[in-house]
Amino acid sequence: MFKKLLAAVGFGGAEVDTVLHTPGVQPGGTVRGTVRLRGGEMQQPLDGVFVEFVASVKHEIPSHGPDGDHYQGHDHDRHKRTRETMIGFGRVDVQRGVVLQPGQVVEIPFEVPVPLETPITHYKHGPMPGMLVAVRTQLEIKGAFDATDTDPIGVGALPAQHVLLEAVEALGFRLHHADVEHGRFRGTRQQLPIHQEIEFSGSPRYRRIRELRVSFFAGPDGMDVVLEADRRQGLFTGDRDVKNVLHVDYATMGQVDWSAEIHQQIERTGTNWL
Repeated sequence: MFKKLLAAVGFGGAEVDTVLHTPGVQPGGTVRGTVRLRGGEMQQPLDGVFVEFVASVKHEIPSHGPDGDHYQGHDHDRHKRTRETMIGFGRVDVQRGVVLQPGQVVEIPFEVPVPLETPITHYKHGPMPGMLVAVRTQLEIKGAFDATDTDPIGVGALPAQHVLLEAVEALGFRLHHADVEHGRFRGTRQQLPIHQEIEFSGSPRYRRIRELRVSFFAGPDGMDVVLEADRRQGLFTGDRDVKNVLHVDYATMGQVDWSAEIHQQIERTGTNWL
């Protein structure tokens, strides 16, 4: 549906509606759609029309105890609060210098590539709990607040991500939640300033591990997979060196028993995780 935009003088605003022709996609794919603009009661110049992806990202809100101490550790979870904001990435300039005449309808087709590190929202045959990714259209308007139209989109797992997630499940872990957080993992091919964490509840096979978290950093020829367990001290917000990384080559990944590989990783480094 069209969404009203306020004109610079506060009345007679134009309207915008973005129609996605690609309701679902995978990282590395392309989303196609049309931005529909309809003029209001007066002429309205637009500096530009942009399209980008957005994801719901968690932030930790620092909390303080009655004595003023700052709490972030696991022992003080009762003091921890979080908030979520929509963070944009993969922005594409669709058109510049649009002038809408009163009542005029303008349709602008667009294609936007999906970054390979885009968080996935669907795995196997259903949505991933906790995930929201959308396509956001932004109009820059002189003398007024920028206007947006946001449309959710499904992002399916890549074949290699399916293989790795199924390998984790084969070890007895069960996927129960996913979210997106700020921060970078040094030592990986990560490009975006955010990353997805896919959370699995513990496996009977590894009784000392309460939760296993998996993060993917996909590239054109392979991906890095970060495994973490039972070490969270609040939300991840900064750069970090990691050692528990699996390097996946798309061309040869079918030759690897990934459940065995993940098991060996847990056995080698599990004492450092606990």
